[in-house]
Amino acid sequence: MDRTLKLAGNQPLEVLDTVKRVIVDDRPELFEHCVAWARLHWEEQYHNQISQLLYNFPPDQVTSSGAPFWSGPKRCPKPLKFDVNNPLHLDYIIAAANLRAFMYGIPSNRDRNFIAGIVKKIQVPEFVPKSGVRIATTDTEAQENNATADVD
Repeated sequence: MDRTLKLAGNQPLEVLDTVKRVIVDDRPELFEHCVAWARLHWEEQYHNQISQLLYNFPPDQVTSSGAPFWSGPKRCPKPLKFDVNNPLHLDYIIAAANLRAFMYGIPSNRDRNFIAGIVKKIQVPEFVPKSGVRIATTDTEAQENNATADVD
């Protein structure tokens, strides 16, 4: 706690807010809640973040020099569409849900049909791009962003 309180700016409040959210506000009571969390986490990681990146840097984006932004080592990503029948997608949900359940002392479940049935009922919000999101395009920008976050 002492270390948290010594953080700069409003970081102590952010850390404590996150701890409260994880321990109290978003605490799952049932395994089904863990499955829902896992499904929404998958959507955020493999669809929404990529969609936001493409909103900021469309596939036809060019740099200030006129070269394609998505070239060389930077390949244009494609957001994934969740498919409950894709074994990799379902494996992710099963693993993430069971990890979350373990964290909260909820009995695990690895029954693919049971979990797939829960997943099919989950309402996933439609992705809406955010305006004004800054994404670092170089290592230098990323380091500057990290330094700024440490100071704020």
